[in-house]
Amino acid sequence: MANEQTLVSGIEHKVRKLTEMFNKLKKENEELHQHIDVLTKRIGTLSNDLEEKRNELLKISLANALEKRYGVEETKTKIDNLILEIEKSIDVLSD
Repeated sequence: MANEQTLVSGIEHKVRKLTEMFNKLKKENEELHQHIDVLTKRIGTLSNDLEEKRNELLKISLANALEKRYGVEETKTKIDNLILEIEKSIDVLSD
């Protein structure tokens, strides 16, 4: 009988340890998922920032290329004309 009681006590101890480990791992998993969510949002923000910077770089590169080819004043005029053309196209498409 004492031998059976020892076995039962050992099994109960192991079950308690497994339950504790399960709860600890479950909590750690939840924390990791929260951390993943934070990092995913951060990646989204950084991706948007990167896209904005690429667009700015493209605009600056285009402006510099036009400036080298046509000069400052002519470049400003060409850019203004392009903007007007784009605005007209948007008006036509929105009608």
